[in-house]
Formats: sequence, C-alpha cells, structure tokens
Amino acid sequence: MNGPIFEALKRTLKAKGVTYRELGERMGVSEPTVKRIFHEKNCKLDRLVEICAAAGVELENVLGSMNRGPGPVNHIAPGIERRLAGRPALLFVFVMLSEKFTPQGIMRSQGLSEASMFLYLRDLEELGLIELGRGLSAKLLVETPIQWNFEGPLRPLFEMTNKNFIGWAITHLEREATFVSFSRRMRPETAEMVRREAEELADRAKLLAHHDQHTTPEDGLVGYKWTFAFGATPFEAIMPIGPHPRDAGAFDRPAAPAKGRRPLPA
Repeated sequence: MNGPIFEALKRTLKAKGVTYRELGERMGVSEPTVKRIFHEKNCKLDRLVEICAAAGVELENVLGSMNRGPGPVNHIAPGIERRLAGRPALLFVFVMLSEKFTPQGIMRSQGLSEASMFLYLRDLEELGLIELGRGLSAKLLVETPIQWNFEGPLRPLFEMTNKNFIGWAITHLEREATFVSFSRRMRPETAEMVRREAEELADRAKLLAHHDQHTTPEDGLVGYKWTFAFGATPFEAIMPIGPHPRDAGAFDRPAAPAKGRRPLPA
C-alpha cells in the first residue's frame, strides 16, 4: 500500500483523537508494531482493513479522502463579489454550499421552501458559481477553500455576520458556545508567538473539518464557526474615554501639569 493511504489514515486518527497506542490495543498488537506499519507505509489488505476497523472508519471512506487534502485558496472575481454584496441572502447560500452543505441541508437550517432554494440556486448558476443538476442538486464551479476580499464590497456583510455570531456566542455560553475576551499587556515577541500558535490551531481545525466532510454523512455533521481576533488593543477606538462630564472646559485649555512638577518649557 502506498503513502497517500497512510497519510489519510493519520488524518483519520488525528480527527478521532486515537493514538498509536490506543490503536494497537484495539488491534491486539504493540504500539511499536503500529508505528512500524505507519513508518513503512506498507501492509497487506487484511491488515489495512483491520486498522480501519480499529480506527472506526470505513476503508472506502479512507480511499476516497486520501487525495483530498486542503488545497490552495481561491478567489471570487471582484465583479461577482459586488453583485453578491447587493444580495446578502444569495451570498449566504453560496457560503453554505462552499462549506459542503447540501441544498437540502440549507433548506432545513434556514426553513426555506423548495421553490426558494431552487431560485437561489438558479441565481448562483447565472453568476457562474454553480451548475444546477437534477432536482435540487448543485455542483460548485469554484474550488474551495475560498479567500474573500475583506477590504472589498463584502466587508460590511462579513462584519455583520461576525458581530452577530459574537453576540450569539455571549448569550449561549453555558450550552452551545465558547467566548473568551481579555486584554493583557505583553511584549510584542510574546504576542507574535501567541498569534502563530492560534494560526496553527486554526489550520488544524480546518484540516480536521476537511477530513470529516469527506468521511462522514451529512446528517452526522454540525456547522461550527471560528472567529478569532488578536492584535495590539486600539483602546481609543473600542473603549473611548472622553473628558469627564463635569470638566466643561476640557477642550478649551491645555492640560494642567502634574502636581508638584514644573511645567515643561515651551
């Protein structure tokens, strides 16, 4: 067996949180034996089937996902982005399709009728983003993942969706969401290390989601959103502090020198 199969198996184990030791215990072999098999990337078919069974995945799904690693990002033409900016609902349908939702899944999620779903799909086809098939089937004509232009015409919509998500997360902390927000002072070198670690975690989440989408039936998948912002805090923009309400002349006079200190020379 060649390398791509074992790379796909590694992604499966990682996605399921199964270690080589746990896999060996399920197979009745030692951890070094499992490591050797994965290092050599070669074994008989019956052994491969045994590994898949122990990992809790079908061999067919592993074979189907072994050449589906996340590829480079793709972009949408500026003219198409401008047209989508004027139709938020159409943009959101396309975003969900690009996240591997089926039209039926979008209908269930949004409470849409078949007629509405068909009309949205037809509009996306006119934009050259999908190809309609029989019934409510659709084929994406844009390779994923997609990198949107956050400085373009869609910026207000992306700001709105992220603000909506943050507001939703804050009100669902005990049941469905995690929200962490804090400000700390640190060295720029420390901040850079934190930023890199967050990006590595985001890349891992994307890889695991990619694997799940190719190995799990749609009814076993749940949509999750990651929104992460980190940077030097612009306090004056997000936490503005104006003059005290009783300081009526704050804008008409220079700041007073600190008590006990002489004013600096002009």
